[in-house]
Amino acid sequence: MIEDLKKYLKKNKINLIIYGETHGFLDDSQIQEEIIKVFNPTKFLYEMLEETELLTGKEKKIFLNNPDNKEFSLISTFGDLKKTIFLASKYNLPIVGNDIKNMGWEDKKILAKSKLTKEELRIEKEIIFKREKKQAEIIRKNLKMGEKVFATTGAFHLRKDSPLLNLQENYVIIYPIYSGNQLFAPPKNFDSKKVGLKIKVLYGKKKN
Repeated sequence: MIEDLKKYLKKNKINLIIYGETHGFLDDSQIQEEIIKVFNPTKFLYEMLEETELLTGKEKKIFLNNPDNKEFSLISTFGDLKKTIFLASKYNLPIVGNDIKNMGWEDKKILAKSKLTKEELRIEKEIIFKREKKQAEIIRKNLKMGEKVFATTGAFHLRKDSPLLNLQENYVIIYPIYSGNQLFAPPKNFDSKKVGLKIKVLYGKKKN
């Protein structure tokens, strides 16, 4: 995958890579590190960090010193985020939240439900769209500031109708595939050997 990425970067002027995280069924941090070493970004945008910014080494160190089981938000604990924060610290990258607080949810009740009502599904859809618009807005803002951006988001947010696929930039998206198809969640009888990564260049501007 990395050799293919090198070829894409050599042929195209790219200031943005978006990686679709699996949130667990691949070693996302290892893949992210490989991308960072090749791409050399100046800013790391991280969905799970929500609205928090860790711009200095000291801020990242304070974050990493929190207990793993301490609640970071309604969605996650500090431990859930530490691998990625450590990675940003290792490469001296400012890392900025690329989402909204608590990912738009007000309590944990609906998050704990295995089956949502029709109304809850409607609310969930609205929240997802709001989050994706926010993510796209933050990405554009950083690109306008001249940053070379590496952004990570859940793989689901890189589906065809997502605002993240219409940024009007030349950029690369990398997302998981399963038996050749885009993967959003592990299927039944999941076989990790069938998982791969797809690299795609999106052209929002005239190709250089």
